[in-house]
Amino acid sequence: MAGWIDITGAIAGSTVYTNGKLTARNANFTLPEITFTTVELKAGGTVELPVPGNVDAMEATVTVANPDENFAELCSPGSKDVEVRFALQSVGSDGNSKLDGYKAFMRANGKTVPGISGEVGSTPENEATLGVTRLRLVKNGAEILLIDQLNGIFKFNGVDYSGGVEALL
Repeated sequence: MAGWIDITGAIAGSTVYTNGKLTARNANFTLPEITFTTVELKAGGTVELPVPGNVDAMEATVTVANPDENFAELCSPGSKDVEVRFALQSVGSDGNSKLDGYKAFMRANGKTVPGISGEVGSTPENEATLGVTRLRLVKNGAEILLIDQLNGIFKFNGVDYSGGVEALL
């Protein structure tokens, strides 16, 4: 018999903080995709394996309606702490709905300042793109992953996948 996994529902709300200051509420966001740097090995054909402690460049986006001073701080080229908080609905096997709290802590640099656009009668969408060097994702207080490219940290569910590279250097 298969086990139960809660059924994921909608994101109920989100907030974005830049250097500890509230930047946006109910903003759309995309957290970084983590793509492992790989190497091809010849072994009975070609085998592709991740290189311990290496991931490709990470990028996040935050879309806000108001291009104000908070948005300018988010887009600025200097290094900053960006935190995205969101509540995600799920349904358990008993049919009851609950909310899980997520926090994504990122060390980021502004990568693009979008062209501000608007349409009469519509809410503007201004998407800031961030270059990310550190991502820590937490669900209900438990760390899910921690990627810190500058400090050689690559943890998933508490397991270190850096391959011990730092200890050998």
